[in-house]
Amino acid sequence: MPIGAIAALFFFTIRQMLRDAKFWVVGVVLLLPCGLVLTIRYFAPPIKSFEPLWQFYHAAVQFMFLLGLLPLACMIYGTGLIGAETESRTIGYLITRRLRRRTVLLTKFIATALVLAMLGAAALAALHALTVTGHDWVSLAAKSGALADWNPMYDLRVYLGVTALGVVGFLAIFSLIGVLTAKPLALSVIYMVIVELVISNLPVGARAYSLMHQLRLTAAGSIPRLTKLFQLPPELTQQFYPTGGSGVAGVLIVAGAALALGCVLVTIRELTPAKVARD
Repeated sequence: MPIGAIAALFFFTIRQMLRDAKFWVVGVVLLLPCGLVLTIRYFAPPIKSFEPLWQFYHAAVQFMFLLGLLPLACMIYGTGLIGAETESRTIGYLITRRLRRRTVLLTKFIATALVLAMLGAAALAALHALTVTGHDWVSLAAKSGALADWNPMYDLRVYLGVTALGVVGFLAIFSLIGVLTAKPLALSVIYMVIVELVISNLPVGARAYSLMHQLRLTAAGSIPRLTKLFQLPPELTQQFYPTGGSGVAGVLIVAGAALALGCVLVTIRELTPAKVARD
């Protein structure tokens, strides 16, 4: 095992990401919910209970951050995980450093996932701080009824774990798509629309194969009150969020299968710029 070459590739990938303008563009995109929070807090009247604050906080994290922006960041990096090396013709150099193609893929995946998870955690922490700070918590708690015991820090810890889990799952899926086809961005968009936006929100068994459903299941398993955010009938709530459910195992299985198949494909396929060209 060429540990030295693997470590060099790992840190080179991180350094390459941080120096690329694309990284900072992705960072700005992940901070878009913060801009929405600032706009609402400037124009909206003062809140009188935790209910609107609680609903907005979870809706922003669920629908904007986890459902839209985080998968987009993983799509941007995952679809070019190996393609970028092939197009720049550095894949041959990496292989001559006694690194197998699957080792290159896995090393770059781990480094990219680590950076994206930390970037997502920073954006989520900023959203949390802008949403919950600057309020009279004692006064609001006295007027909030069932939400009087709301603990935003606990919710933040749950979402930080869900964010890291989402990065692993989505990045693995898009990395596989990047190796599988010459048009990874087009196929990634089709996957997001059909699987993550449509199937994941249907009351059918196939939704279990959606990463977004598994992430929601994980969040609701730790924050049971979250099921009330979607205002579903009781029978649908039980279908979408089984009591005590968790999607951690499901996401890890999907990510592991996607990475394993990606390793097989990069091993047996001839990697040329034409075959892995990005859109």
